[in-house]
Amino acid sequence: MPLGMKHNIASINAINHLAEAQNELSDSLKRLSSGQRVNSGADDPSGLILSEGLRAQVASAQQALQNSEFSLSLVQTAEGALVEVNNLLIEMRQLATTAANEGATDYNALLALQFQIRKAIEGIDRVSRFTSFGNKTLLDGSHGATGMGGNEELVFLKASSKTVASPVSGYDVDITELPLRATLTADLDDDDASGLQITLEEEDGAVIRVSNPEGATAVGFAKRLQKAVLEANMNLNIRFDADDEELTIEHREYGLTKGFTVTGTKDDVIVDNAFEPELLLGRDIKGTINDEPADGDGLILTGEYNNEKTSGLSVAFLGDGTGNAGSVTVAQNSLKFQAGASADEKIVIALNSTHSTVLGRGVDNTSGFENLSQISLKSTQEAIDAIRLVDEALDQLLSMRSQLGSVQKHTLETNISVLRNTVENLTAAESSIRDTDMALEMVNFTKNQIITEAAAAAVAQSNQTATRVLRLLFNNNPHGHWSFFRDH
Repeated sequence: MPLGMKHNIASINAINHLAEAQNELSDSLKRLSSGQRVNSGADDPSGLILSEGLRAQVASAQQALQNSEFSLSLVQTAEGALVEVNNLLIEMRQLATTAANEGATDYNALLALQFQIRKAIEGIDRVSRFTSFGNKTLLDGSHGATGMGGNEELVFLKASSKTVASPVSGYDVDITELPLRATLTADLDDDDASGLQITLEEEDGAVIRVSNPEGATAVGFAKRLQKAVLEANMNLNIRFDADDEELTIEHREYGLTKGFTVTGTKDDVIVDNAFEPELLLGRDIKGTINDEPADGDGLILTGEYNNEKTSGLSVAFLGDGTGNAGSVTVAQNSLKFQAGASADEKIVIALNSTHSTVLGRGVDNTSGFENLSQISLKSTQEAIDAIRLVDEALDQLLSMRSQLGSVQKHTLETNISVLRNTVENLTAAESSIRDTDMALEMVNFTKNQIITEAAAAAVAQSNQTATRVLRLLFNNNPHGHWSFFRDH
């Protein structure tokens, strides 16, 4: 390599390396101080894009987690209120059962029971009106699916969060088969009734055994049977036509599951074969809602779960003819919760009304009660019908509680668990891209420190080149000064 003075190439090279080492040292300090490997787009353009995308997902998932936890608190508030309504309904059933005990209950006792049941109804209405979460009332029906039947024979009962709001004209309801009560009608004269004994067992209910003494009449047997059924609070009606000598045992409710079993001690008296139980079953209603399939349960039609528009829509038909039963209109005001990072991840919850005018609808009864708010305990028949309406109200309430419980356990709590795992995994992914490996960066920092110091030393050494050239010139000058060059 030539030895020159004008351009100190070695020094320039050393300075370049020193500048590079200082830049690396500065970047290492930035990574160590910030804890991030990627601090700007220049550090890792593709890594920055991935990291920022993951950051957005993490932020959205964290907010969705907060939303789900907040929504869970709302559902728990509603469920707590429904528990109190459930307790009031159980107490009302107990009062109605007491009033139905005709033999031991006088008129003054009925009035006292009537006062208690009215107060219980007022308590239910109070819960419906005032249960709230923040400024949002929960159980007044304003945040559920509401509806109305098009005539007196068609009663709207409930709808789910999946039910689609109907057009103004409503959804047509068509009945293909009417419901039936489980009924047994048999001839019974005095000879048949003499010494007769039968056992009556209600499906999932009480069992009674009634014996008629030898020589006792059919009318007396019917009265004994009526008394035993009443005392056992069985959901059966006993009628005897003395003129036609005909006994009728009929379940008060419609449907396949509302049946009873009869066992007699005489052949061809009430039953065909002695000592062989005979099962009597009713029939469920059959029909469609908006030309979509519906499940029948007694008087009630409910749109199947997979229906496009009428999923969960329930109506009761109180008429006596098949064909078009009218229409039912539905308004959908269910609560919608944002439960995920994307716009489509919503949870819909229908909080239907628990007001007494809504509970207990759709029960065919002798007293003409249309809903829970109308029940009375002024007579034995009213008490019996009140029990039926309270049972229907309990079924409606338990359906609401089961839906809320399902949403709480299988939707919100599951969603919260998934979101927590999502946040953890997305954060780990973003960390692997963006965070500094502190151990590795300390190694780089130490390396860059050594290189910087070495480069600085190299610059210092490279600057000695010109001094060496001058020293060489001075050593070759016999006069020891620069005039030697001027004289020659």
